[in-house]
Amino acid sequence: MFDFNDDLVKAIMIYLGSCYFLYQQKHDKMFSENGHFRCFGLHKEETVFPFWLVTTMIGLMSYYILVLRDGEFDM
Repeated sequence: MFDFNDDLVKAIMIYLGSCYFLYQQKHDKMFSENGHFRCFGLHKEETVFPFWLVTTMIGLMSYYILVLRDGEFDM
């Protein structure tokens, strides 16, 4: 039904690992002092680096790099 190649599986593992690592670290740019996620925005209690955006970019970039590294993409 679905064709999971090695690059996709590696990218999913990188994504899940980065989600776990960032959630455990709870960096103050992404989380408030009480441990809740900060909202996306430019106000004082908001952030331009929310958890969902950072992890999505890590997942997309890891897949992109893995595909370019192998050179097995069709144009």
